[in-house]
Amino acid sequence: MENCKVINVRKALIGEDLEVKDNVNIEICNGYITHIGNGFSSNAKSFTNEIAIPSLINSHVHMLDYAFPEIGIDKTIKELVGDPNSLKYELLSKQNEKDLINFSLNFISNSINFGVTTIADFRELGILGSKIALNIKRKLKGINYIILGRLEKNEFNDKNLVRLAEIDDGFGASSISTYSPQELMKISEIFKNKIRAAHISETLKQNLKNDLEFFMKYLRPNLIIHGTWFSDYELLILKEKNVSLVLCPRSNLWFSTGIPRIASAIKLGVNILLGTDNAAWISPNLWKEMETALLISRLQDPLSNYSKEILKAATVNARLFGTNKIDEGEKSNFIIIEGEKTGILRAYDIYSAIIKRGSEGNITYVEQPRILT
Repeated sequence: MENCKVINVRKALIGEDLEVKDNVNIEICNGYITHIGNGFSSNAKSFTNEIAIPSLINSHVHMLDYAFPEIGIDKTIKELVGDPNSLKYELLSKQNEKDLINFSLNFISNSINFGVTTIADFRELGILGSKIALNIKRKLKGINYIILGRLEKNEFNDKNLVRLAEIDDGFGASSISTYSPQELMKISEIFKNKIRAAHISETLKQNLKNDLEFFMKYLRPNLIIHGTWFSDYELLILKEKNVSLVLCPRSNLWFSTGIPRIASAIKLGVNILLGTDNAAWISPNLWKEMETALLISRLQDPLSNYSKEILKAATVNARLFGTNKIDEGEKSNFIIIEGEKTGILRAYDIYSAIIKRGSEGNITYVEQPRILT
């Protein structure tokens, strides 16, 4: 039996290009968009001062960090999160499984409040960490939770890799020093039909070791995190190989690792995504990530306007995780943001207004995601 409803919205960002349409009615049946029509429908719930936009995608987090917010502010990134001898790993080893699940669910709950319905989580603690993530995934409804696990050095073997692939959506490698070429080739083979992600050139030191070339040769990643120190040549490699780049500007600024070349990546046609990275130091507020990225791009390319590209990075670009657009035949997991009091409806550029003002009003879900008890 069909469960259908219709909503009216003042504006909607439609399709992969976020085309702006005015006075739209959207029909939803059984959680899917079945029709998008012009004009308001008489038999509908109306949001006449609101804008429908795709829900937000957080393409890179380390959720387990949420167990110890703001620790080690005076320490370097290597001291804090370096594998495996860092403060983060010391603290994670002391946490019990129940607490790690609860802290992770707190992070997801906060993410939902910001309009985030897709989260790609780099998981520490080897197979145990991925099993904990799987338990979390089973508690979620309406949240696309992507598990990118890894193996600790002492558990790396073919059998455990296969077990990991059965649990996870992909593999999340840390840095160039973590795995040998032979191990990366084995990961690439076993995860050939899944996401293969890696932290690359987050720091200048990593970039000087030619870590992009190393990972491209042995892991063959389809998702790269950071790329803070990439040259134009390296960015073009990503474009040519159809590899997505997750930018985490607030994390790069906080850890003092550099300023990502956001304007260059956009101008060169790289498919960019956005992530909030380590939950201990960076909040899951993806609106802040978008605005930071926009401000950096304006600094790098004065008077430019990459608002639309940055909004796409947080909404529709992460096709590795599944489609996330407002279109007929798609899931109805979009959000509705307030437009009148925030000034978005009066704005001369709606994309920049959404980035800078979209979180100032209420965020409404047509299909409310939730955490099952």
